[in-house]
Amino acid sequence: NTTTLLRTMAASLSHSEIQALLSESAYDPTVCPKLEAYVRAQVSAVASTLVASESPNVQYCFDANRTLIKLYQFFPHLEGELGMTITALAAFLALLQFPQTDFMALACLIPERVQSMEPCATLVRCAELLESCHFSEFWPEFRKLGIPEYGAREGETVVSEDRRLLSNAVNGSTASSQIRTNMINMLARTYRSAPLGVILAALDLKDADALKEFGSKVMVSGEGTENETPIVEKVEGDLVTFAASEENMKRVGSAYKEGVGYDDVAAMMFKTALRGQ
Repeated sequence: NTTTLLRTMAASLSHSEIQALLSESAYDPTVCPKLEAYVRAQVSAVASTLVASESPNVQYCFDANRTLIKLYQFFPHLEGELGMTITALAAFLALLQFPQTDFMALACLIPERVQSMEPCATLVRCAELLESCHFSEFWPEFRKLGIPEYGAREGETVVSEDRRLLSNAVNGSTASSQIRTNMINMLARTYRSAPLGVILAALDLKDADALKEFGSKVMVSGEGTENETPIVEKVEGDLVTFAASEENMKRVGSAYKEGVGYDDVAAMMFKTALRGQ
């Protein structure tokens, strides 16, 4: 598997070469094979930490992936069955950026017929669960993508290399860790403390020790390198306490004034209407 992934990376342009390609030939359909190869290279880097370390010039590039999907949109004959799986690979990469809106921005360019077919359909469900913060329900759906044969069409007996690549990436530690890190950052910004069971289910971790180990490696967002603070402050009994931050602490003496009455708004609108006559 690692040999195949390394071969995939070797066939791709570097990040700087892709940037140059986008600036010169973004709407040229002949660049599709190069953009497709770069999507594969990005997913290969997620699938294997060894491959990622061997090819540091391959980085996530939303602009390149979006350009490819746009070209499929402008030139539908370039997509075909192969392109549908490449589209799923690009959508997978966008999903890993949650809570950034990369997936939503990419999904706007993907035809409904493609979104309704596997593996895109499951990726769309995963994105919806993340957006609605149904984290505990997300993981079972996400793991389905780790089965190469999942969603195979009737009569389809051979699993494509691109579909296997997606499964390898889903089953690797990098993708789960990246999503879990983004989740715990969201939870820590929202809650100062929360029930242990809720957090374990949301992060798909088996017990308090696993949470402590994982939490010790994730630092509070925005902290300087000299003052890094683990995001999980402590786990005591059935309660998880996150590190204090501006987002999860109660604000005292806020200058914001609530409770603007309907009558005040109505009077203001009435005066504006009179001035317009």
